Amino acid sequence: MYEHTYWNRNGEAQAKYDAMEAAGFRYTQATHTLFHAYYRYHNDGDLPGWARSRWDITRYTFEFGSRQRVLTEAGEAEFERRITERIEIEHARFLRTHTLA
Repeated sequence: MYEHTYWNRNGEAQAKYDAMEAAGFRYTQATHTLFHAYYRYHNDGDLPGWARSRWDITRYTFEFGSRQRVLTEAGEAEFERRITERIEIEHARFLRTHTLA
C-alpha cells in the first residue's frame, strides 16, 4: 500500500504536486489544513479529524507501545483519495493563475 502514496513521493498526482511546489505556489487554507493533517498522521500518528468518528476505516493497534487508533487500508486509501482530490483542485487553480500571469 505505501509504495503508491504521496508520503513516498509516488502519489497519483505527484507530478502536479511537484510542479506546484517547484513554482512556489501558495495553497488555499483548506488544502494547507489537509496537507498538515496528512503530515501529522504520517509523522506523529495523529488520526485526521474526518476519520475520528469512522469505525469502518479505523482500527486499534498496539504497535507503538500503547493502544492507539489508526487507519485501516481502506482508511489510508480514502486519505490518499482526499489528497489527490485537493491536488487536482489546486492544480486547476495553479494553471489558471499561471496562464493569467
